[in-house]
Amino acid sequence: MVNFINDSTLIQTEVWFLLFDIVGIISVSLSIIFGLLYLFIVIKHKTYSSVQLLLVCNSCIAVILFSCVLLNMTIFTLQHDLQHSSENNTLFCIILGFLSFITDGLQNYSYLLTAVYQYISVVYPNKIIWRTVKFQFYLVIIIWIVCIIDMVPVFVTGQISYNIDNQICQIPLRLSVSVIYVGAIIYMIPNFGIVAVYIKLTRYVHQISLRTISNNTLFHARRELKLVKRTFILSNTLIVIGIPYMIFNYMSFFTSPPKYYFRIAYICVDISVLMVVIIGYCFTPNIKTIIRKKFTRSTPVEPMTIRYTART
Repeated sequence: MVNFINDSTLIQTEVWFLLFDIVGIISVSLSIIFGLLYLFIVIKHKTYSSVQLLLVCNSCIAVILFSCVLLNMTIFTLQHDLQHSSENNTLFCIILGFLSFITDGLQNYSYLLTAVYQYISVVYPNKIIWRTVKFQFYLVIIIWIVCIIDMVPVFVTGQISYNIDNQICQIPLRLSVSVIYVGAIIYMIPNFGIVAVYIKLTRYVHQISLRTISNNTLFHARRELKLVKRTFILSNTLIVIGIPYMIFNYMSFFTSPPKYYFRIAYICVDISVLMVVIIGYCFTPNIKTIIRKKFTRSTPVEPMTIRYTART
């Protein structure tokens, strides 16, 4: 452990800080690379229908942007851990914290939008306009605008501050309106919405399976339920791996969290984003076959030519 004084502030740097920084950089870098590759594959090979492709690309772009912000945040932390600095370029750090809220919200709401679309396609199949590319594109734009506007009050009121111990800019975890507001907007509303959609669609599919309906309708309903279940798994992966952040959040309402709580919480966030990208690969139809063909493509063998000589 290294102790140093900067602007009369005692700062401690420990070896495991650098280990967490490096693991975080590797995780989010892989998330960006795999996310871009995934986006390229689904667009080029058209593995989804038009509307589903729009929603999948929206989720993928949100994950990539969130990963880019996390990468810059982790590099910022690593640089300050190595340089033993505490006050340089804090405005950039605060902007990164602001962007992390926006992109995290975009990711969660993109999953909610996907789940709602799948629910509508089963329960309200006659509402054609709700399932058009144009209508869903407008919803995507609205969600992006809302996610940005919702976080502006947090930024302009100075709620995001520089945490010297964790070398990160976030809202300090404590019982406050800003913590509850951000938690509700970014996490509670979209995740509870996905759970509600999954439960309602499960009940609906169970009800129609007991009635006499066409096999095609039942097959379509079960297929959409399966897709909603995948979305449910993706969102819950973020929740499960992000449990340390939730624990520290709730702990702060009653007592002070550990000194380096943001370092512990954000290494889990970095890993969870990578896990979501990997799960996305596993859930995408035919993507394994496409990747396998790309890597196992053999060089074409030239046909053998046989020369005959005339006998004399």
